[in-house]
Order: sequence, then C-alpha cells, then structure tokens
Amino acid sequence: MTPSTLMDRLQEYLQEATKEVFLGPHRLAPNIYKVDLPPRATPDYDPGLPSLPMTDIPPSTADTTLPEERDERWPFIIITYVDSEDNEDGYRTATMDFVFGCEGSGPDGYMDVLHLMEHVRALFLRETWDGWPCGLSLPLNTGFYDEQADPFWMGYMSTNWDLPSMDKEAWKHGY
Repeated sequence: MTPSTLMDRLQEYLQEATKEVFLGPHRLAPNIYKVDLPPRATPDYDPGLPSLPMTDIPPSTADTTLPEERDERWPFIIITYVDSEDNEDGYRTATMDFVFGCEGSGPDGYMDVLHLMEHVRALFLRETWDGWPCGLSLPLNTGFYDEQADPFWMGYMSTNWDLPSMDKEAWKHGY
C-alpha cells in the first residue's frame, strides 16, 4: 500500500463513518477531501449586462459583489500526506495529517470541531484494521490552530501509519 492508496482508503472509511455526524448551524455531515479544499462553487454571471463604453478602465455599472451564501464545503475533514520513513523491520511509517473544519458562532463552532476530532480519534483507536495492509501506530496528536476566524473553526490531528515496505531483490548477473 502506498500513501496515495492509504489516503483513498481513509477517505472512503471516513465518509462512511461520519455520514451520521451532523455539525454546524445547518446540521450537515462533514465533507471528506484529500490534500486541500476544492474551489468554491460560484453562481453564474449574467452575460446580458449592459455594454460599457470602451476605455482602458471601464466603470462598474453592475453590482459585482457576490451575495452572502453558505460555503458548501463546510464542515470538512482534509486528509494530507506529510512524510514517511522506512525502518529496518520492513515497515514504512507514514505520517498523515487531518484538518477539521466546522462553521458555528463562538463556542458552538469550537465544540463541533472538538466533537468531530474526538469522534474520528475514537474510531481510529477502536478499529482493528483487519483486512487493511497497514495499521495505526501511536501517538495521535490533536489540537486547535492558534488563530481562528469566527464563525469558521479549525483543528488538526496527526497520525502515524505502518505500511508494508518494499522487498529487497538480488540483482542477477550483477546488473
């Protein structure tokens, strides 16, 4: 198993395991992403706006700001690969980080992120990982980022996974 396939497996696992966890003021299940948040969906612009006089910098005659709308990407969990190290026991230890984000004003948003992190932590520690070619190894580190932009709250979890390493092969005929 490579880190890429582990990320795919973790994404599938978390989608199934968190489908009944409802967070934020809209009570939504978290979206599970790999690497980063996808671009935000934006409304289509009306191509029938009145034509403007041709100048180097045309004046703005239309309202160019988007209305306040809910960001459809929240709540979320992002899975990222950090690094890995091969050891002499024939295993590769890969570090995977998880970023958790929830929307909510004041303590509600904070508590939703904490609940989501603890839910995933309990799932990881309780799971036996039978049928997976890898296993979780301790420690698990969790916490909140120092800077928070209310009403959007974020936390993190850092995990280590033992993956099978490469088998060494002898070269035949010296090359």
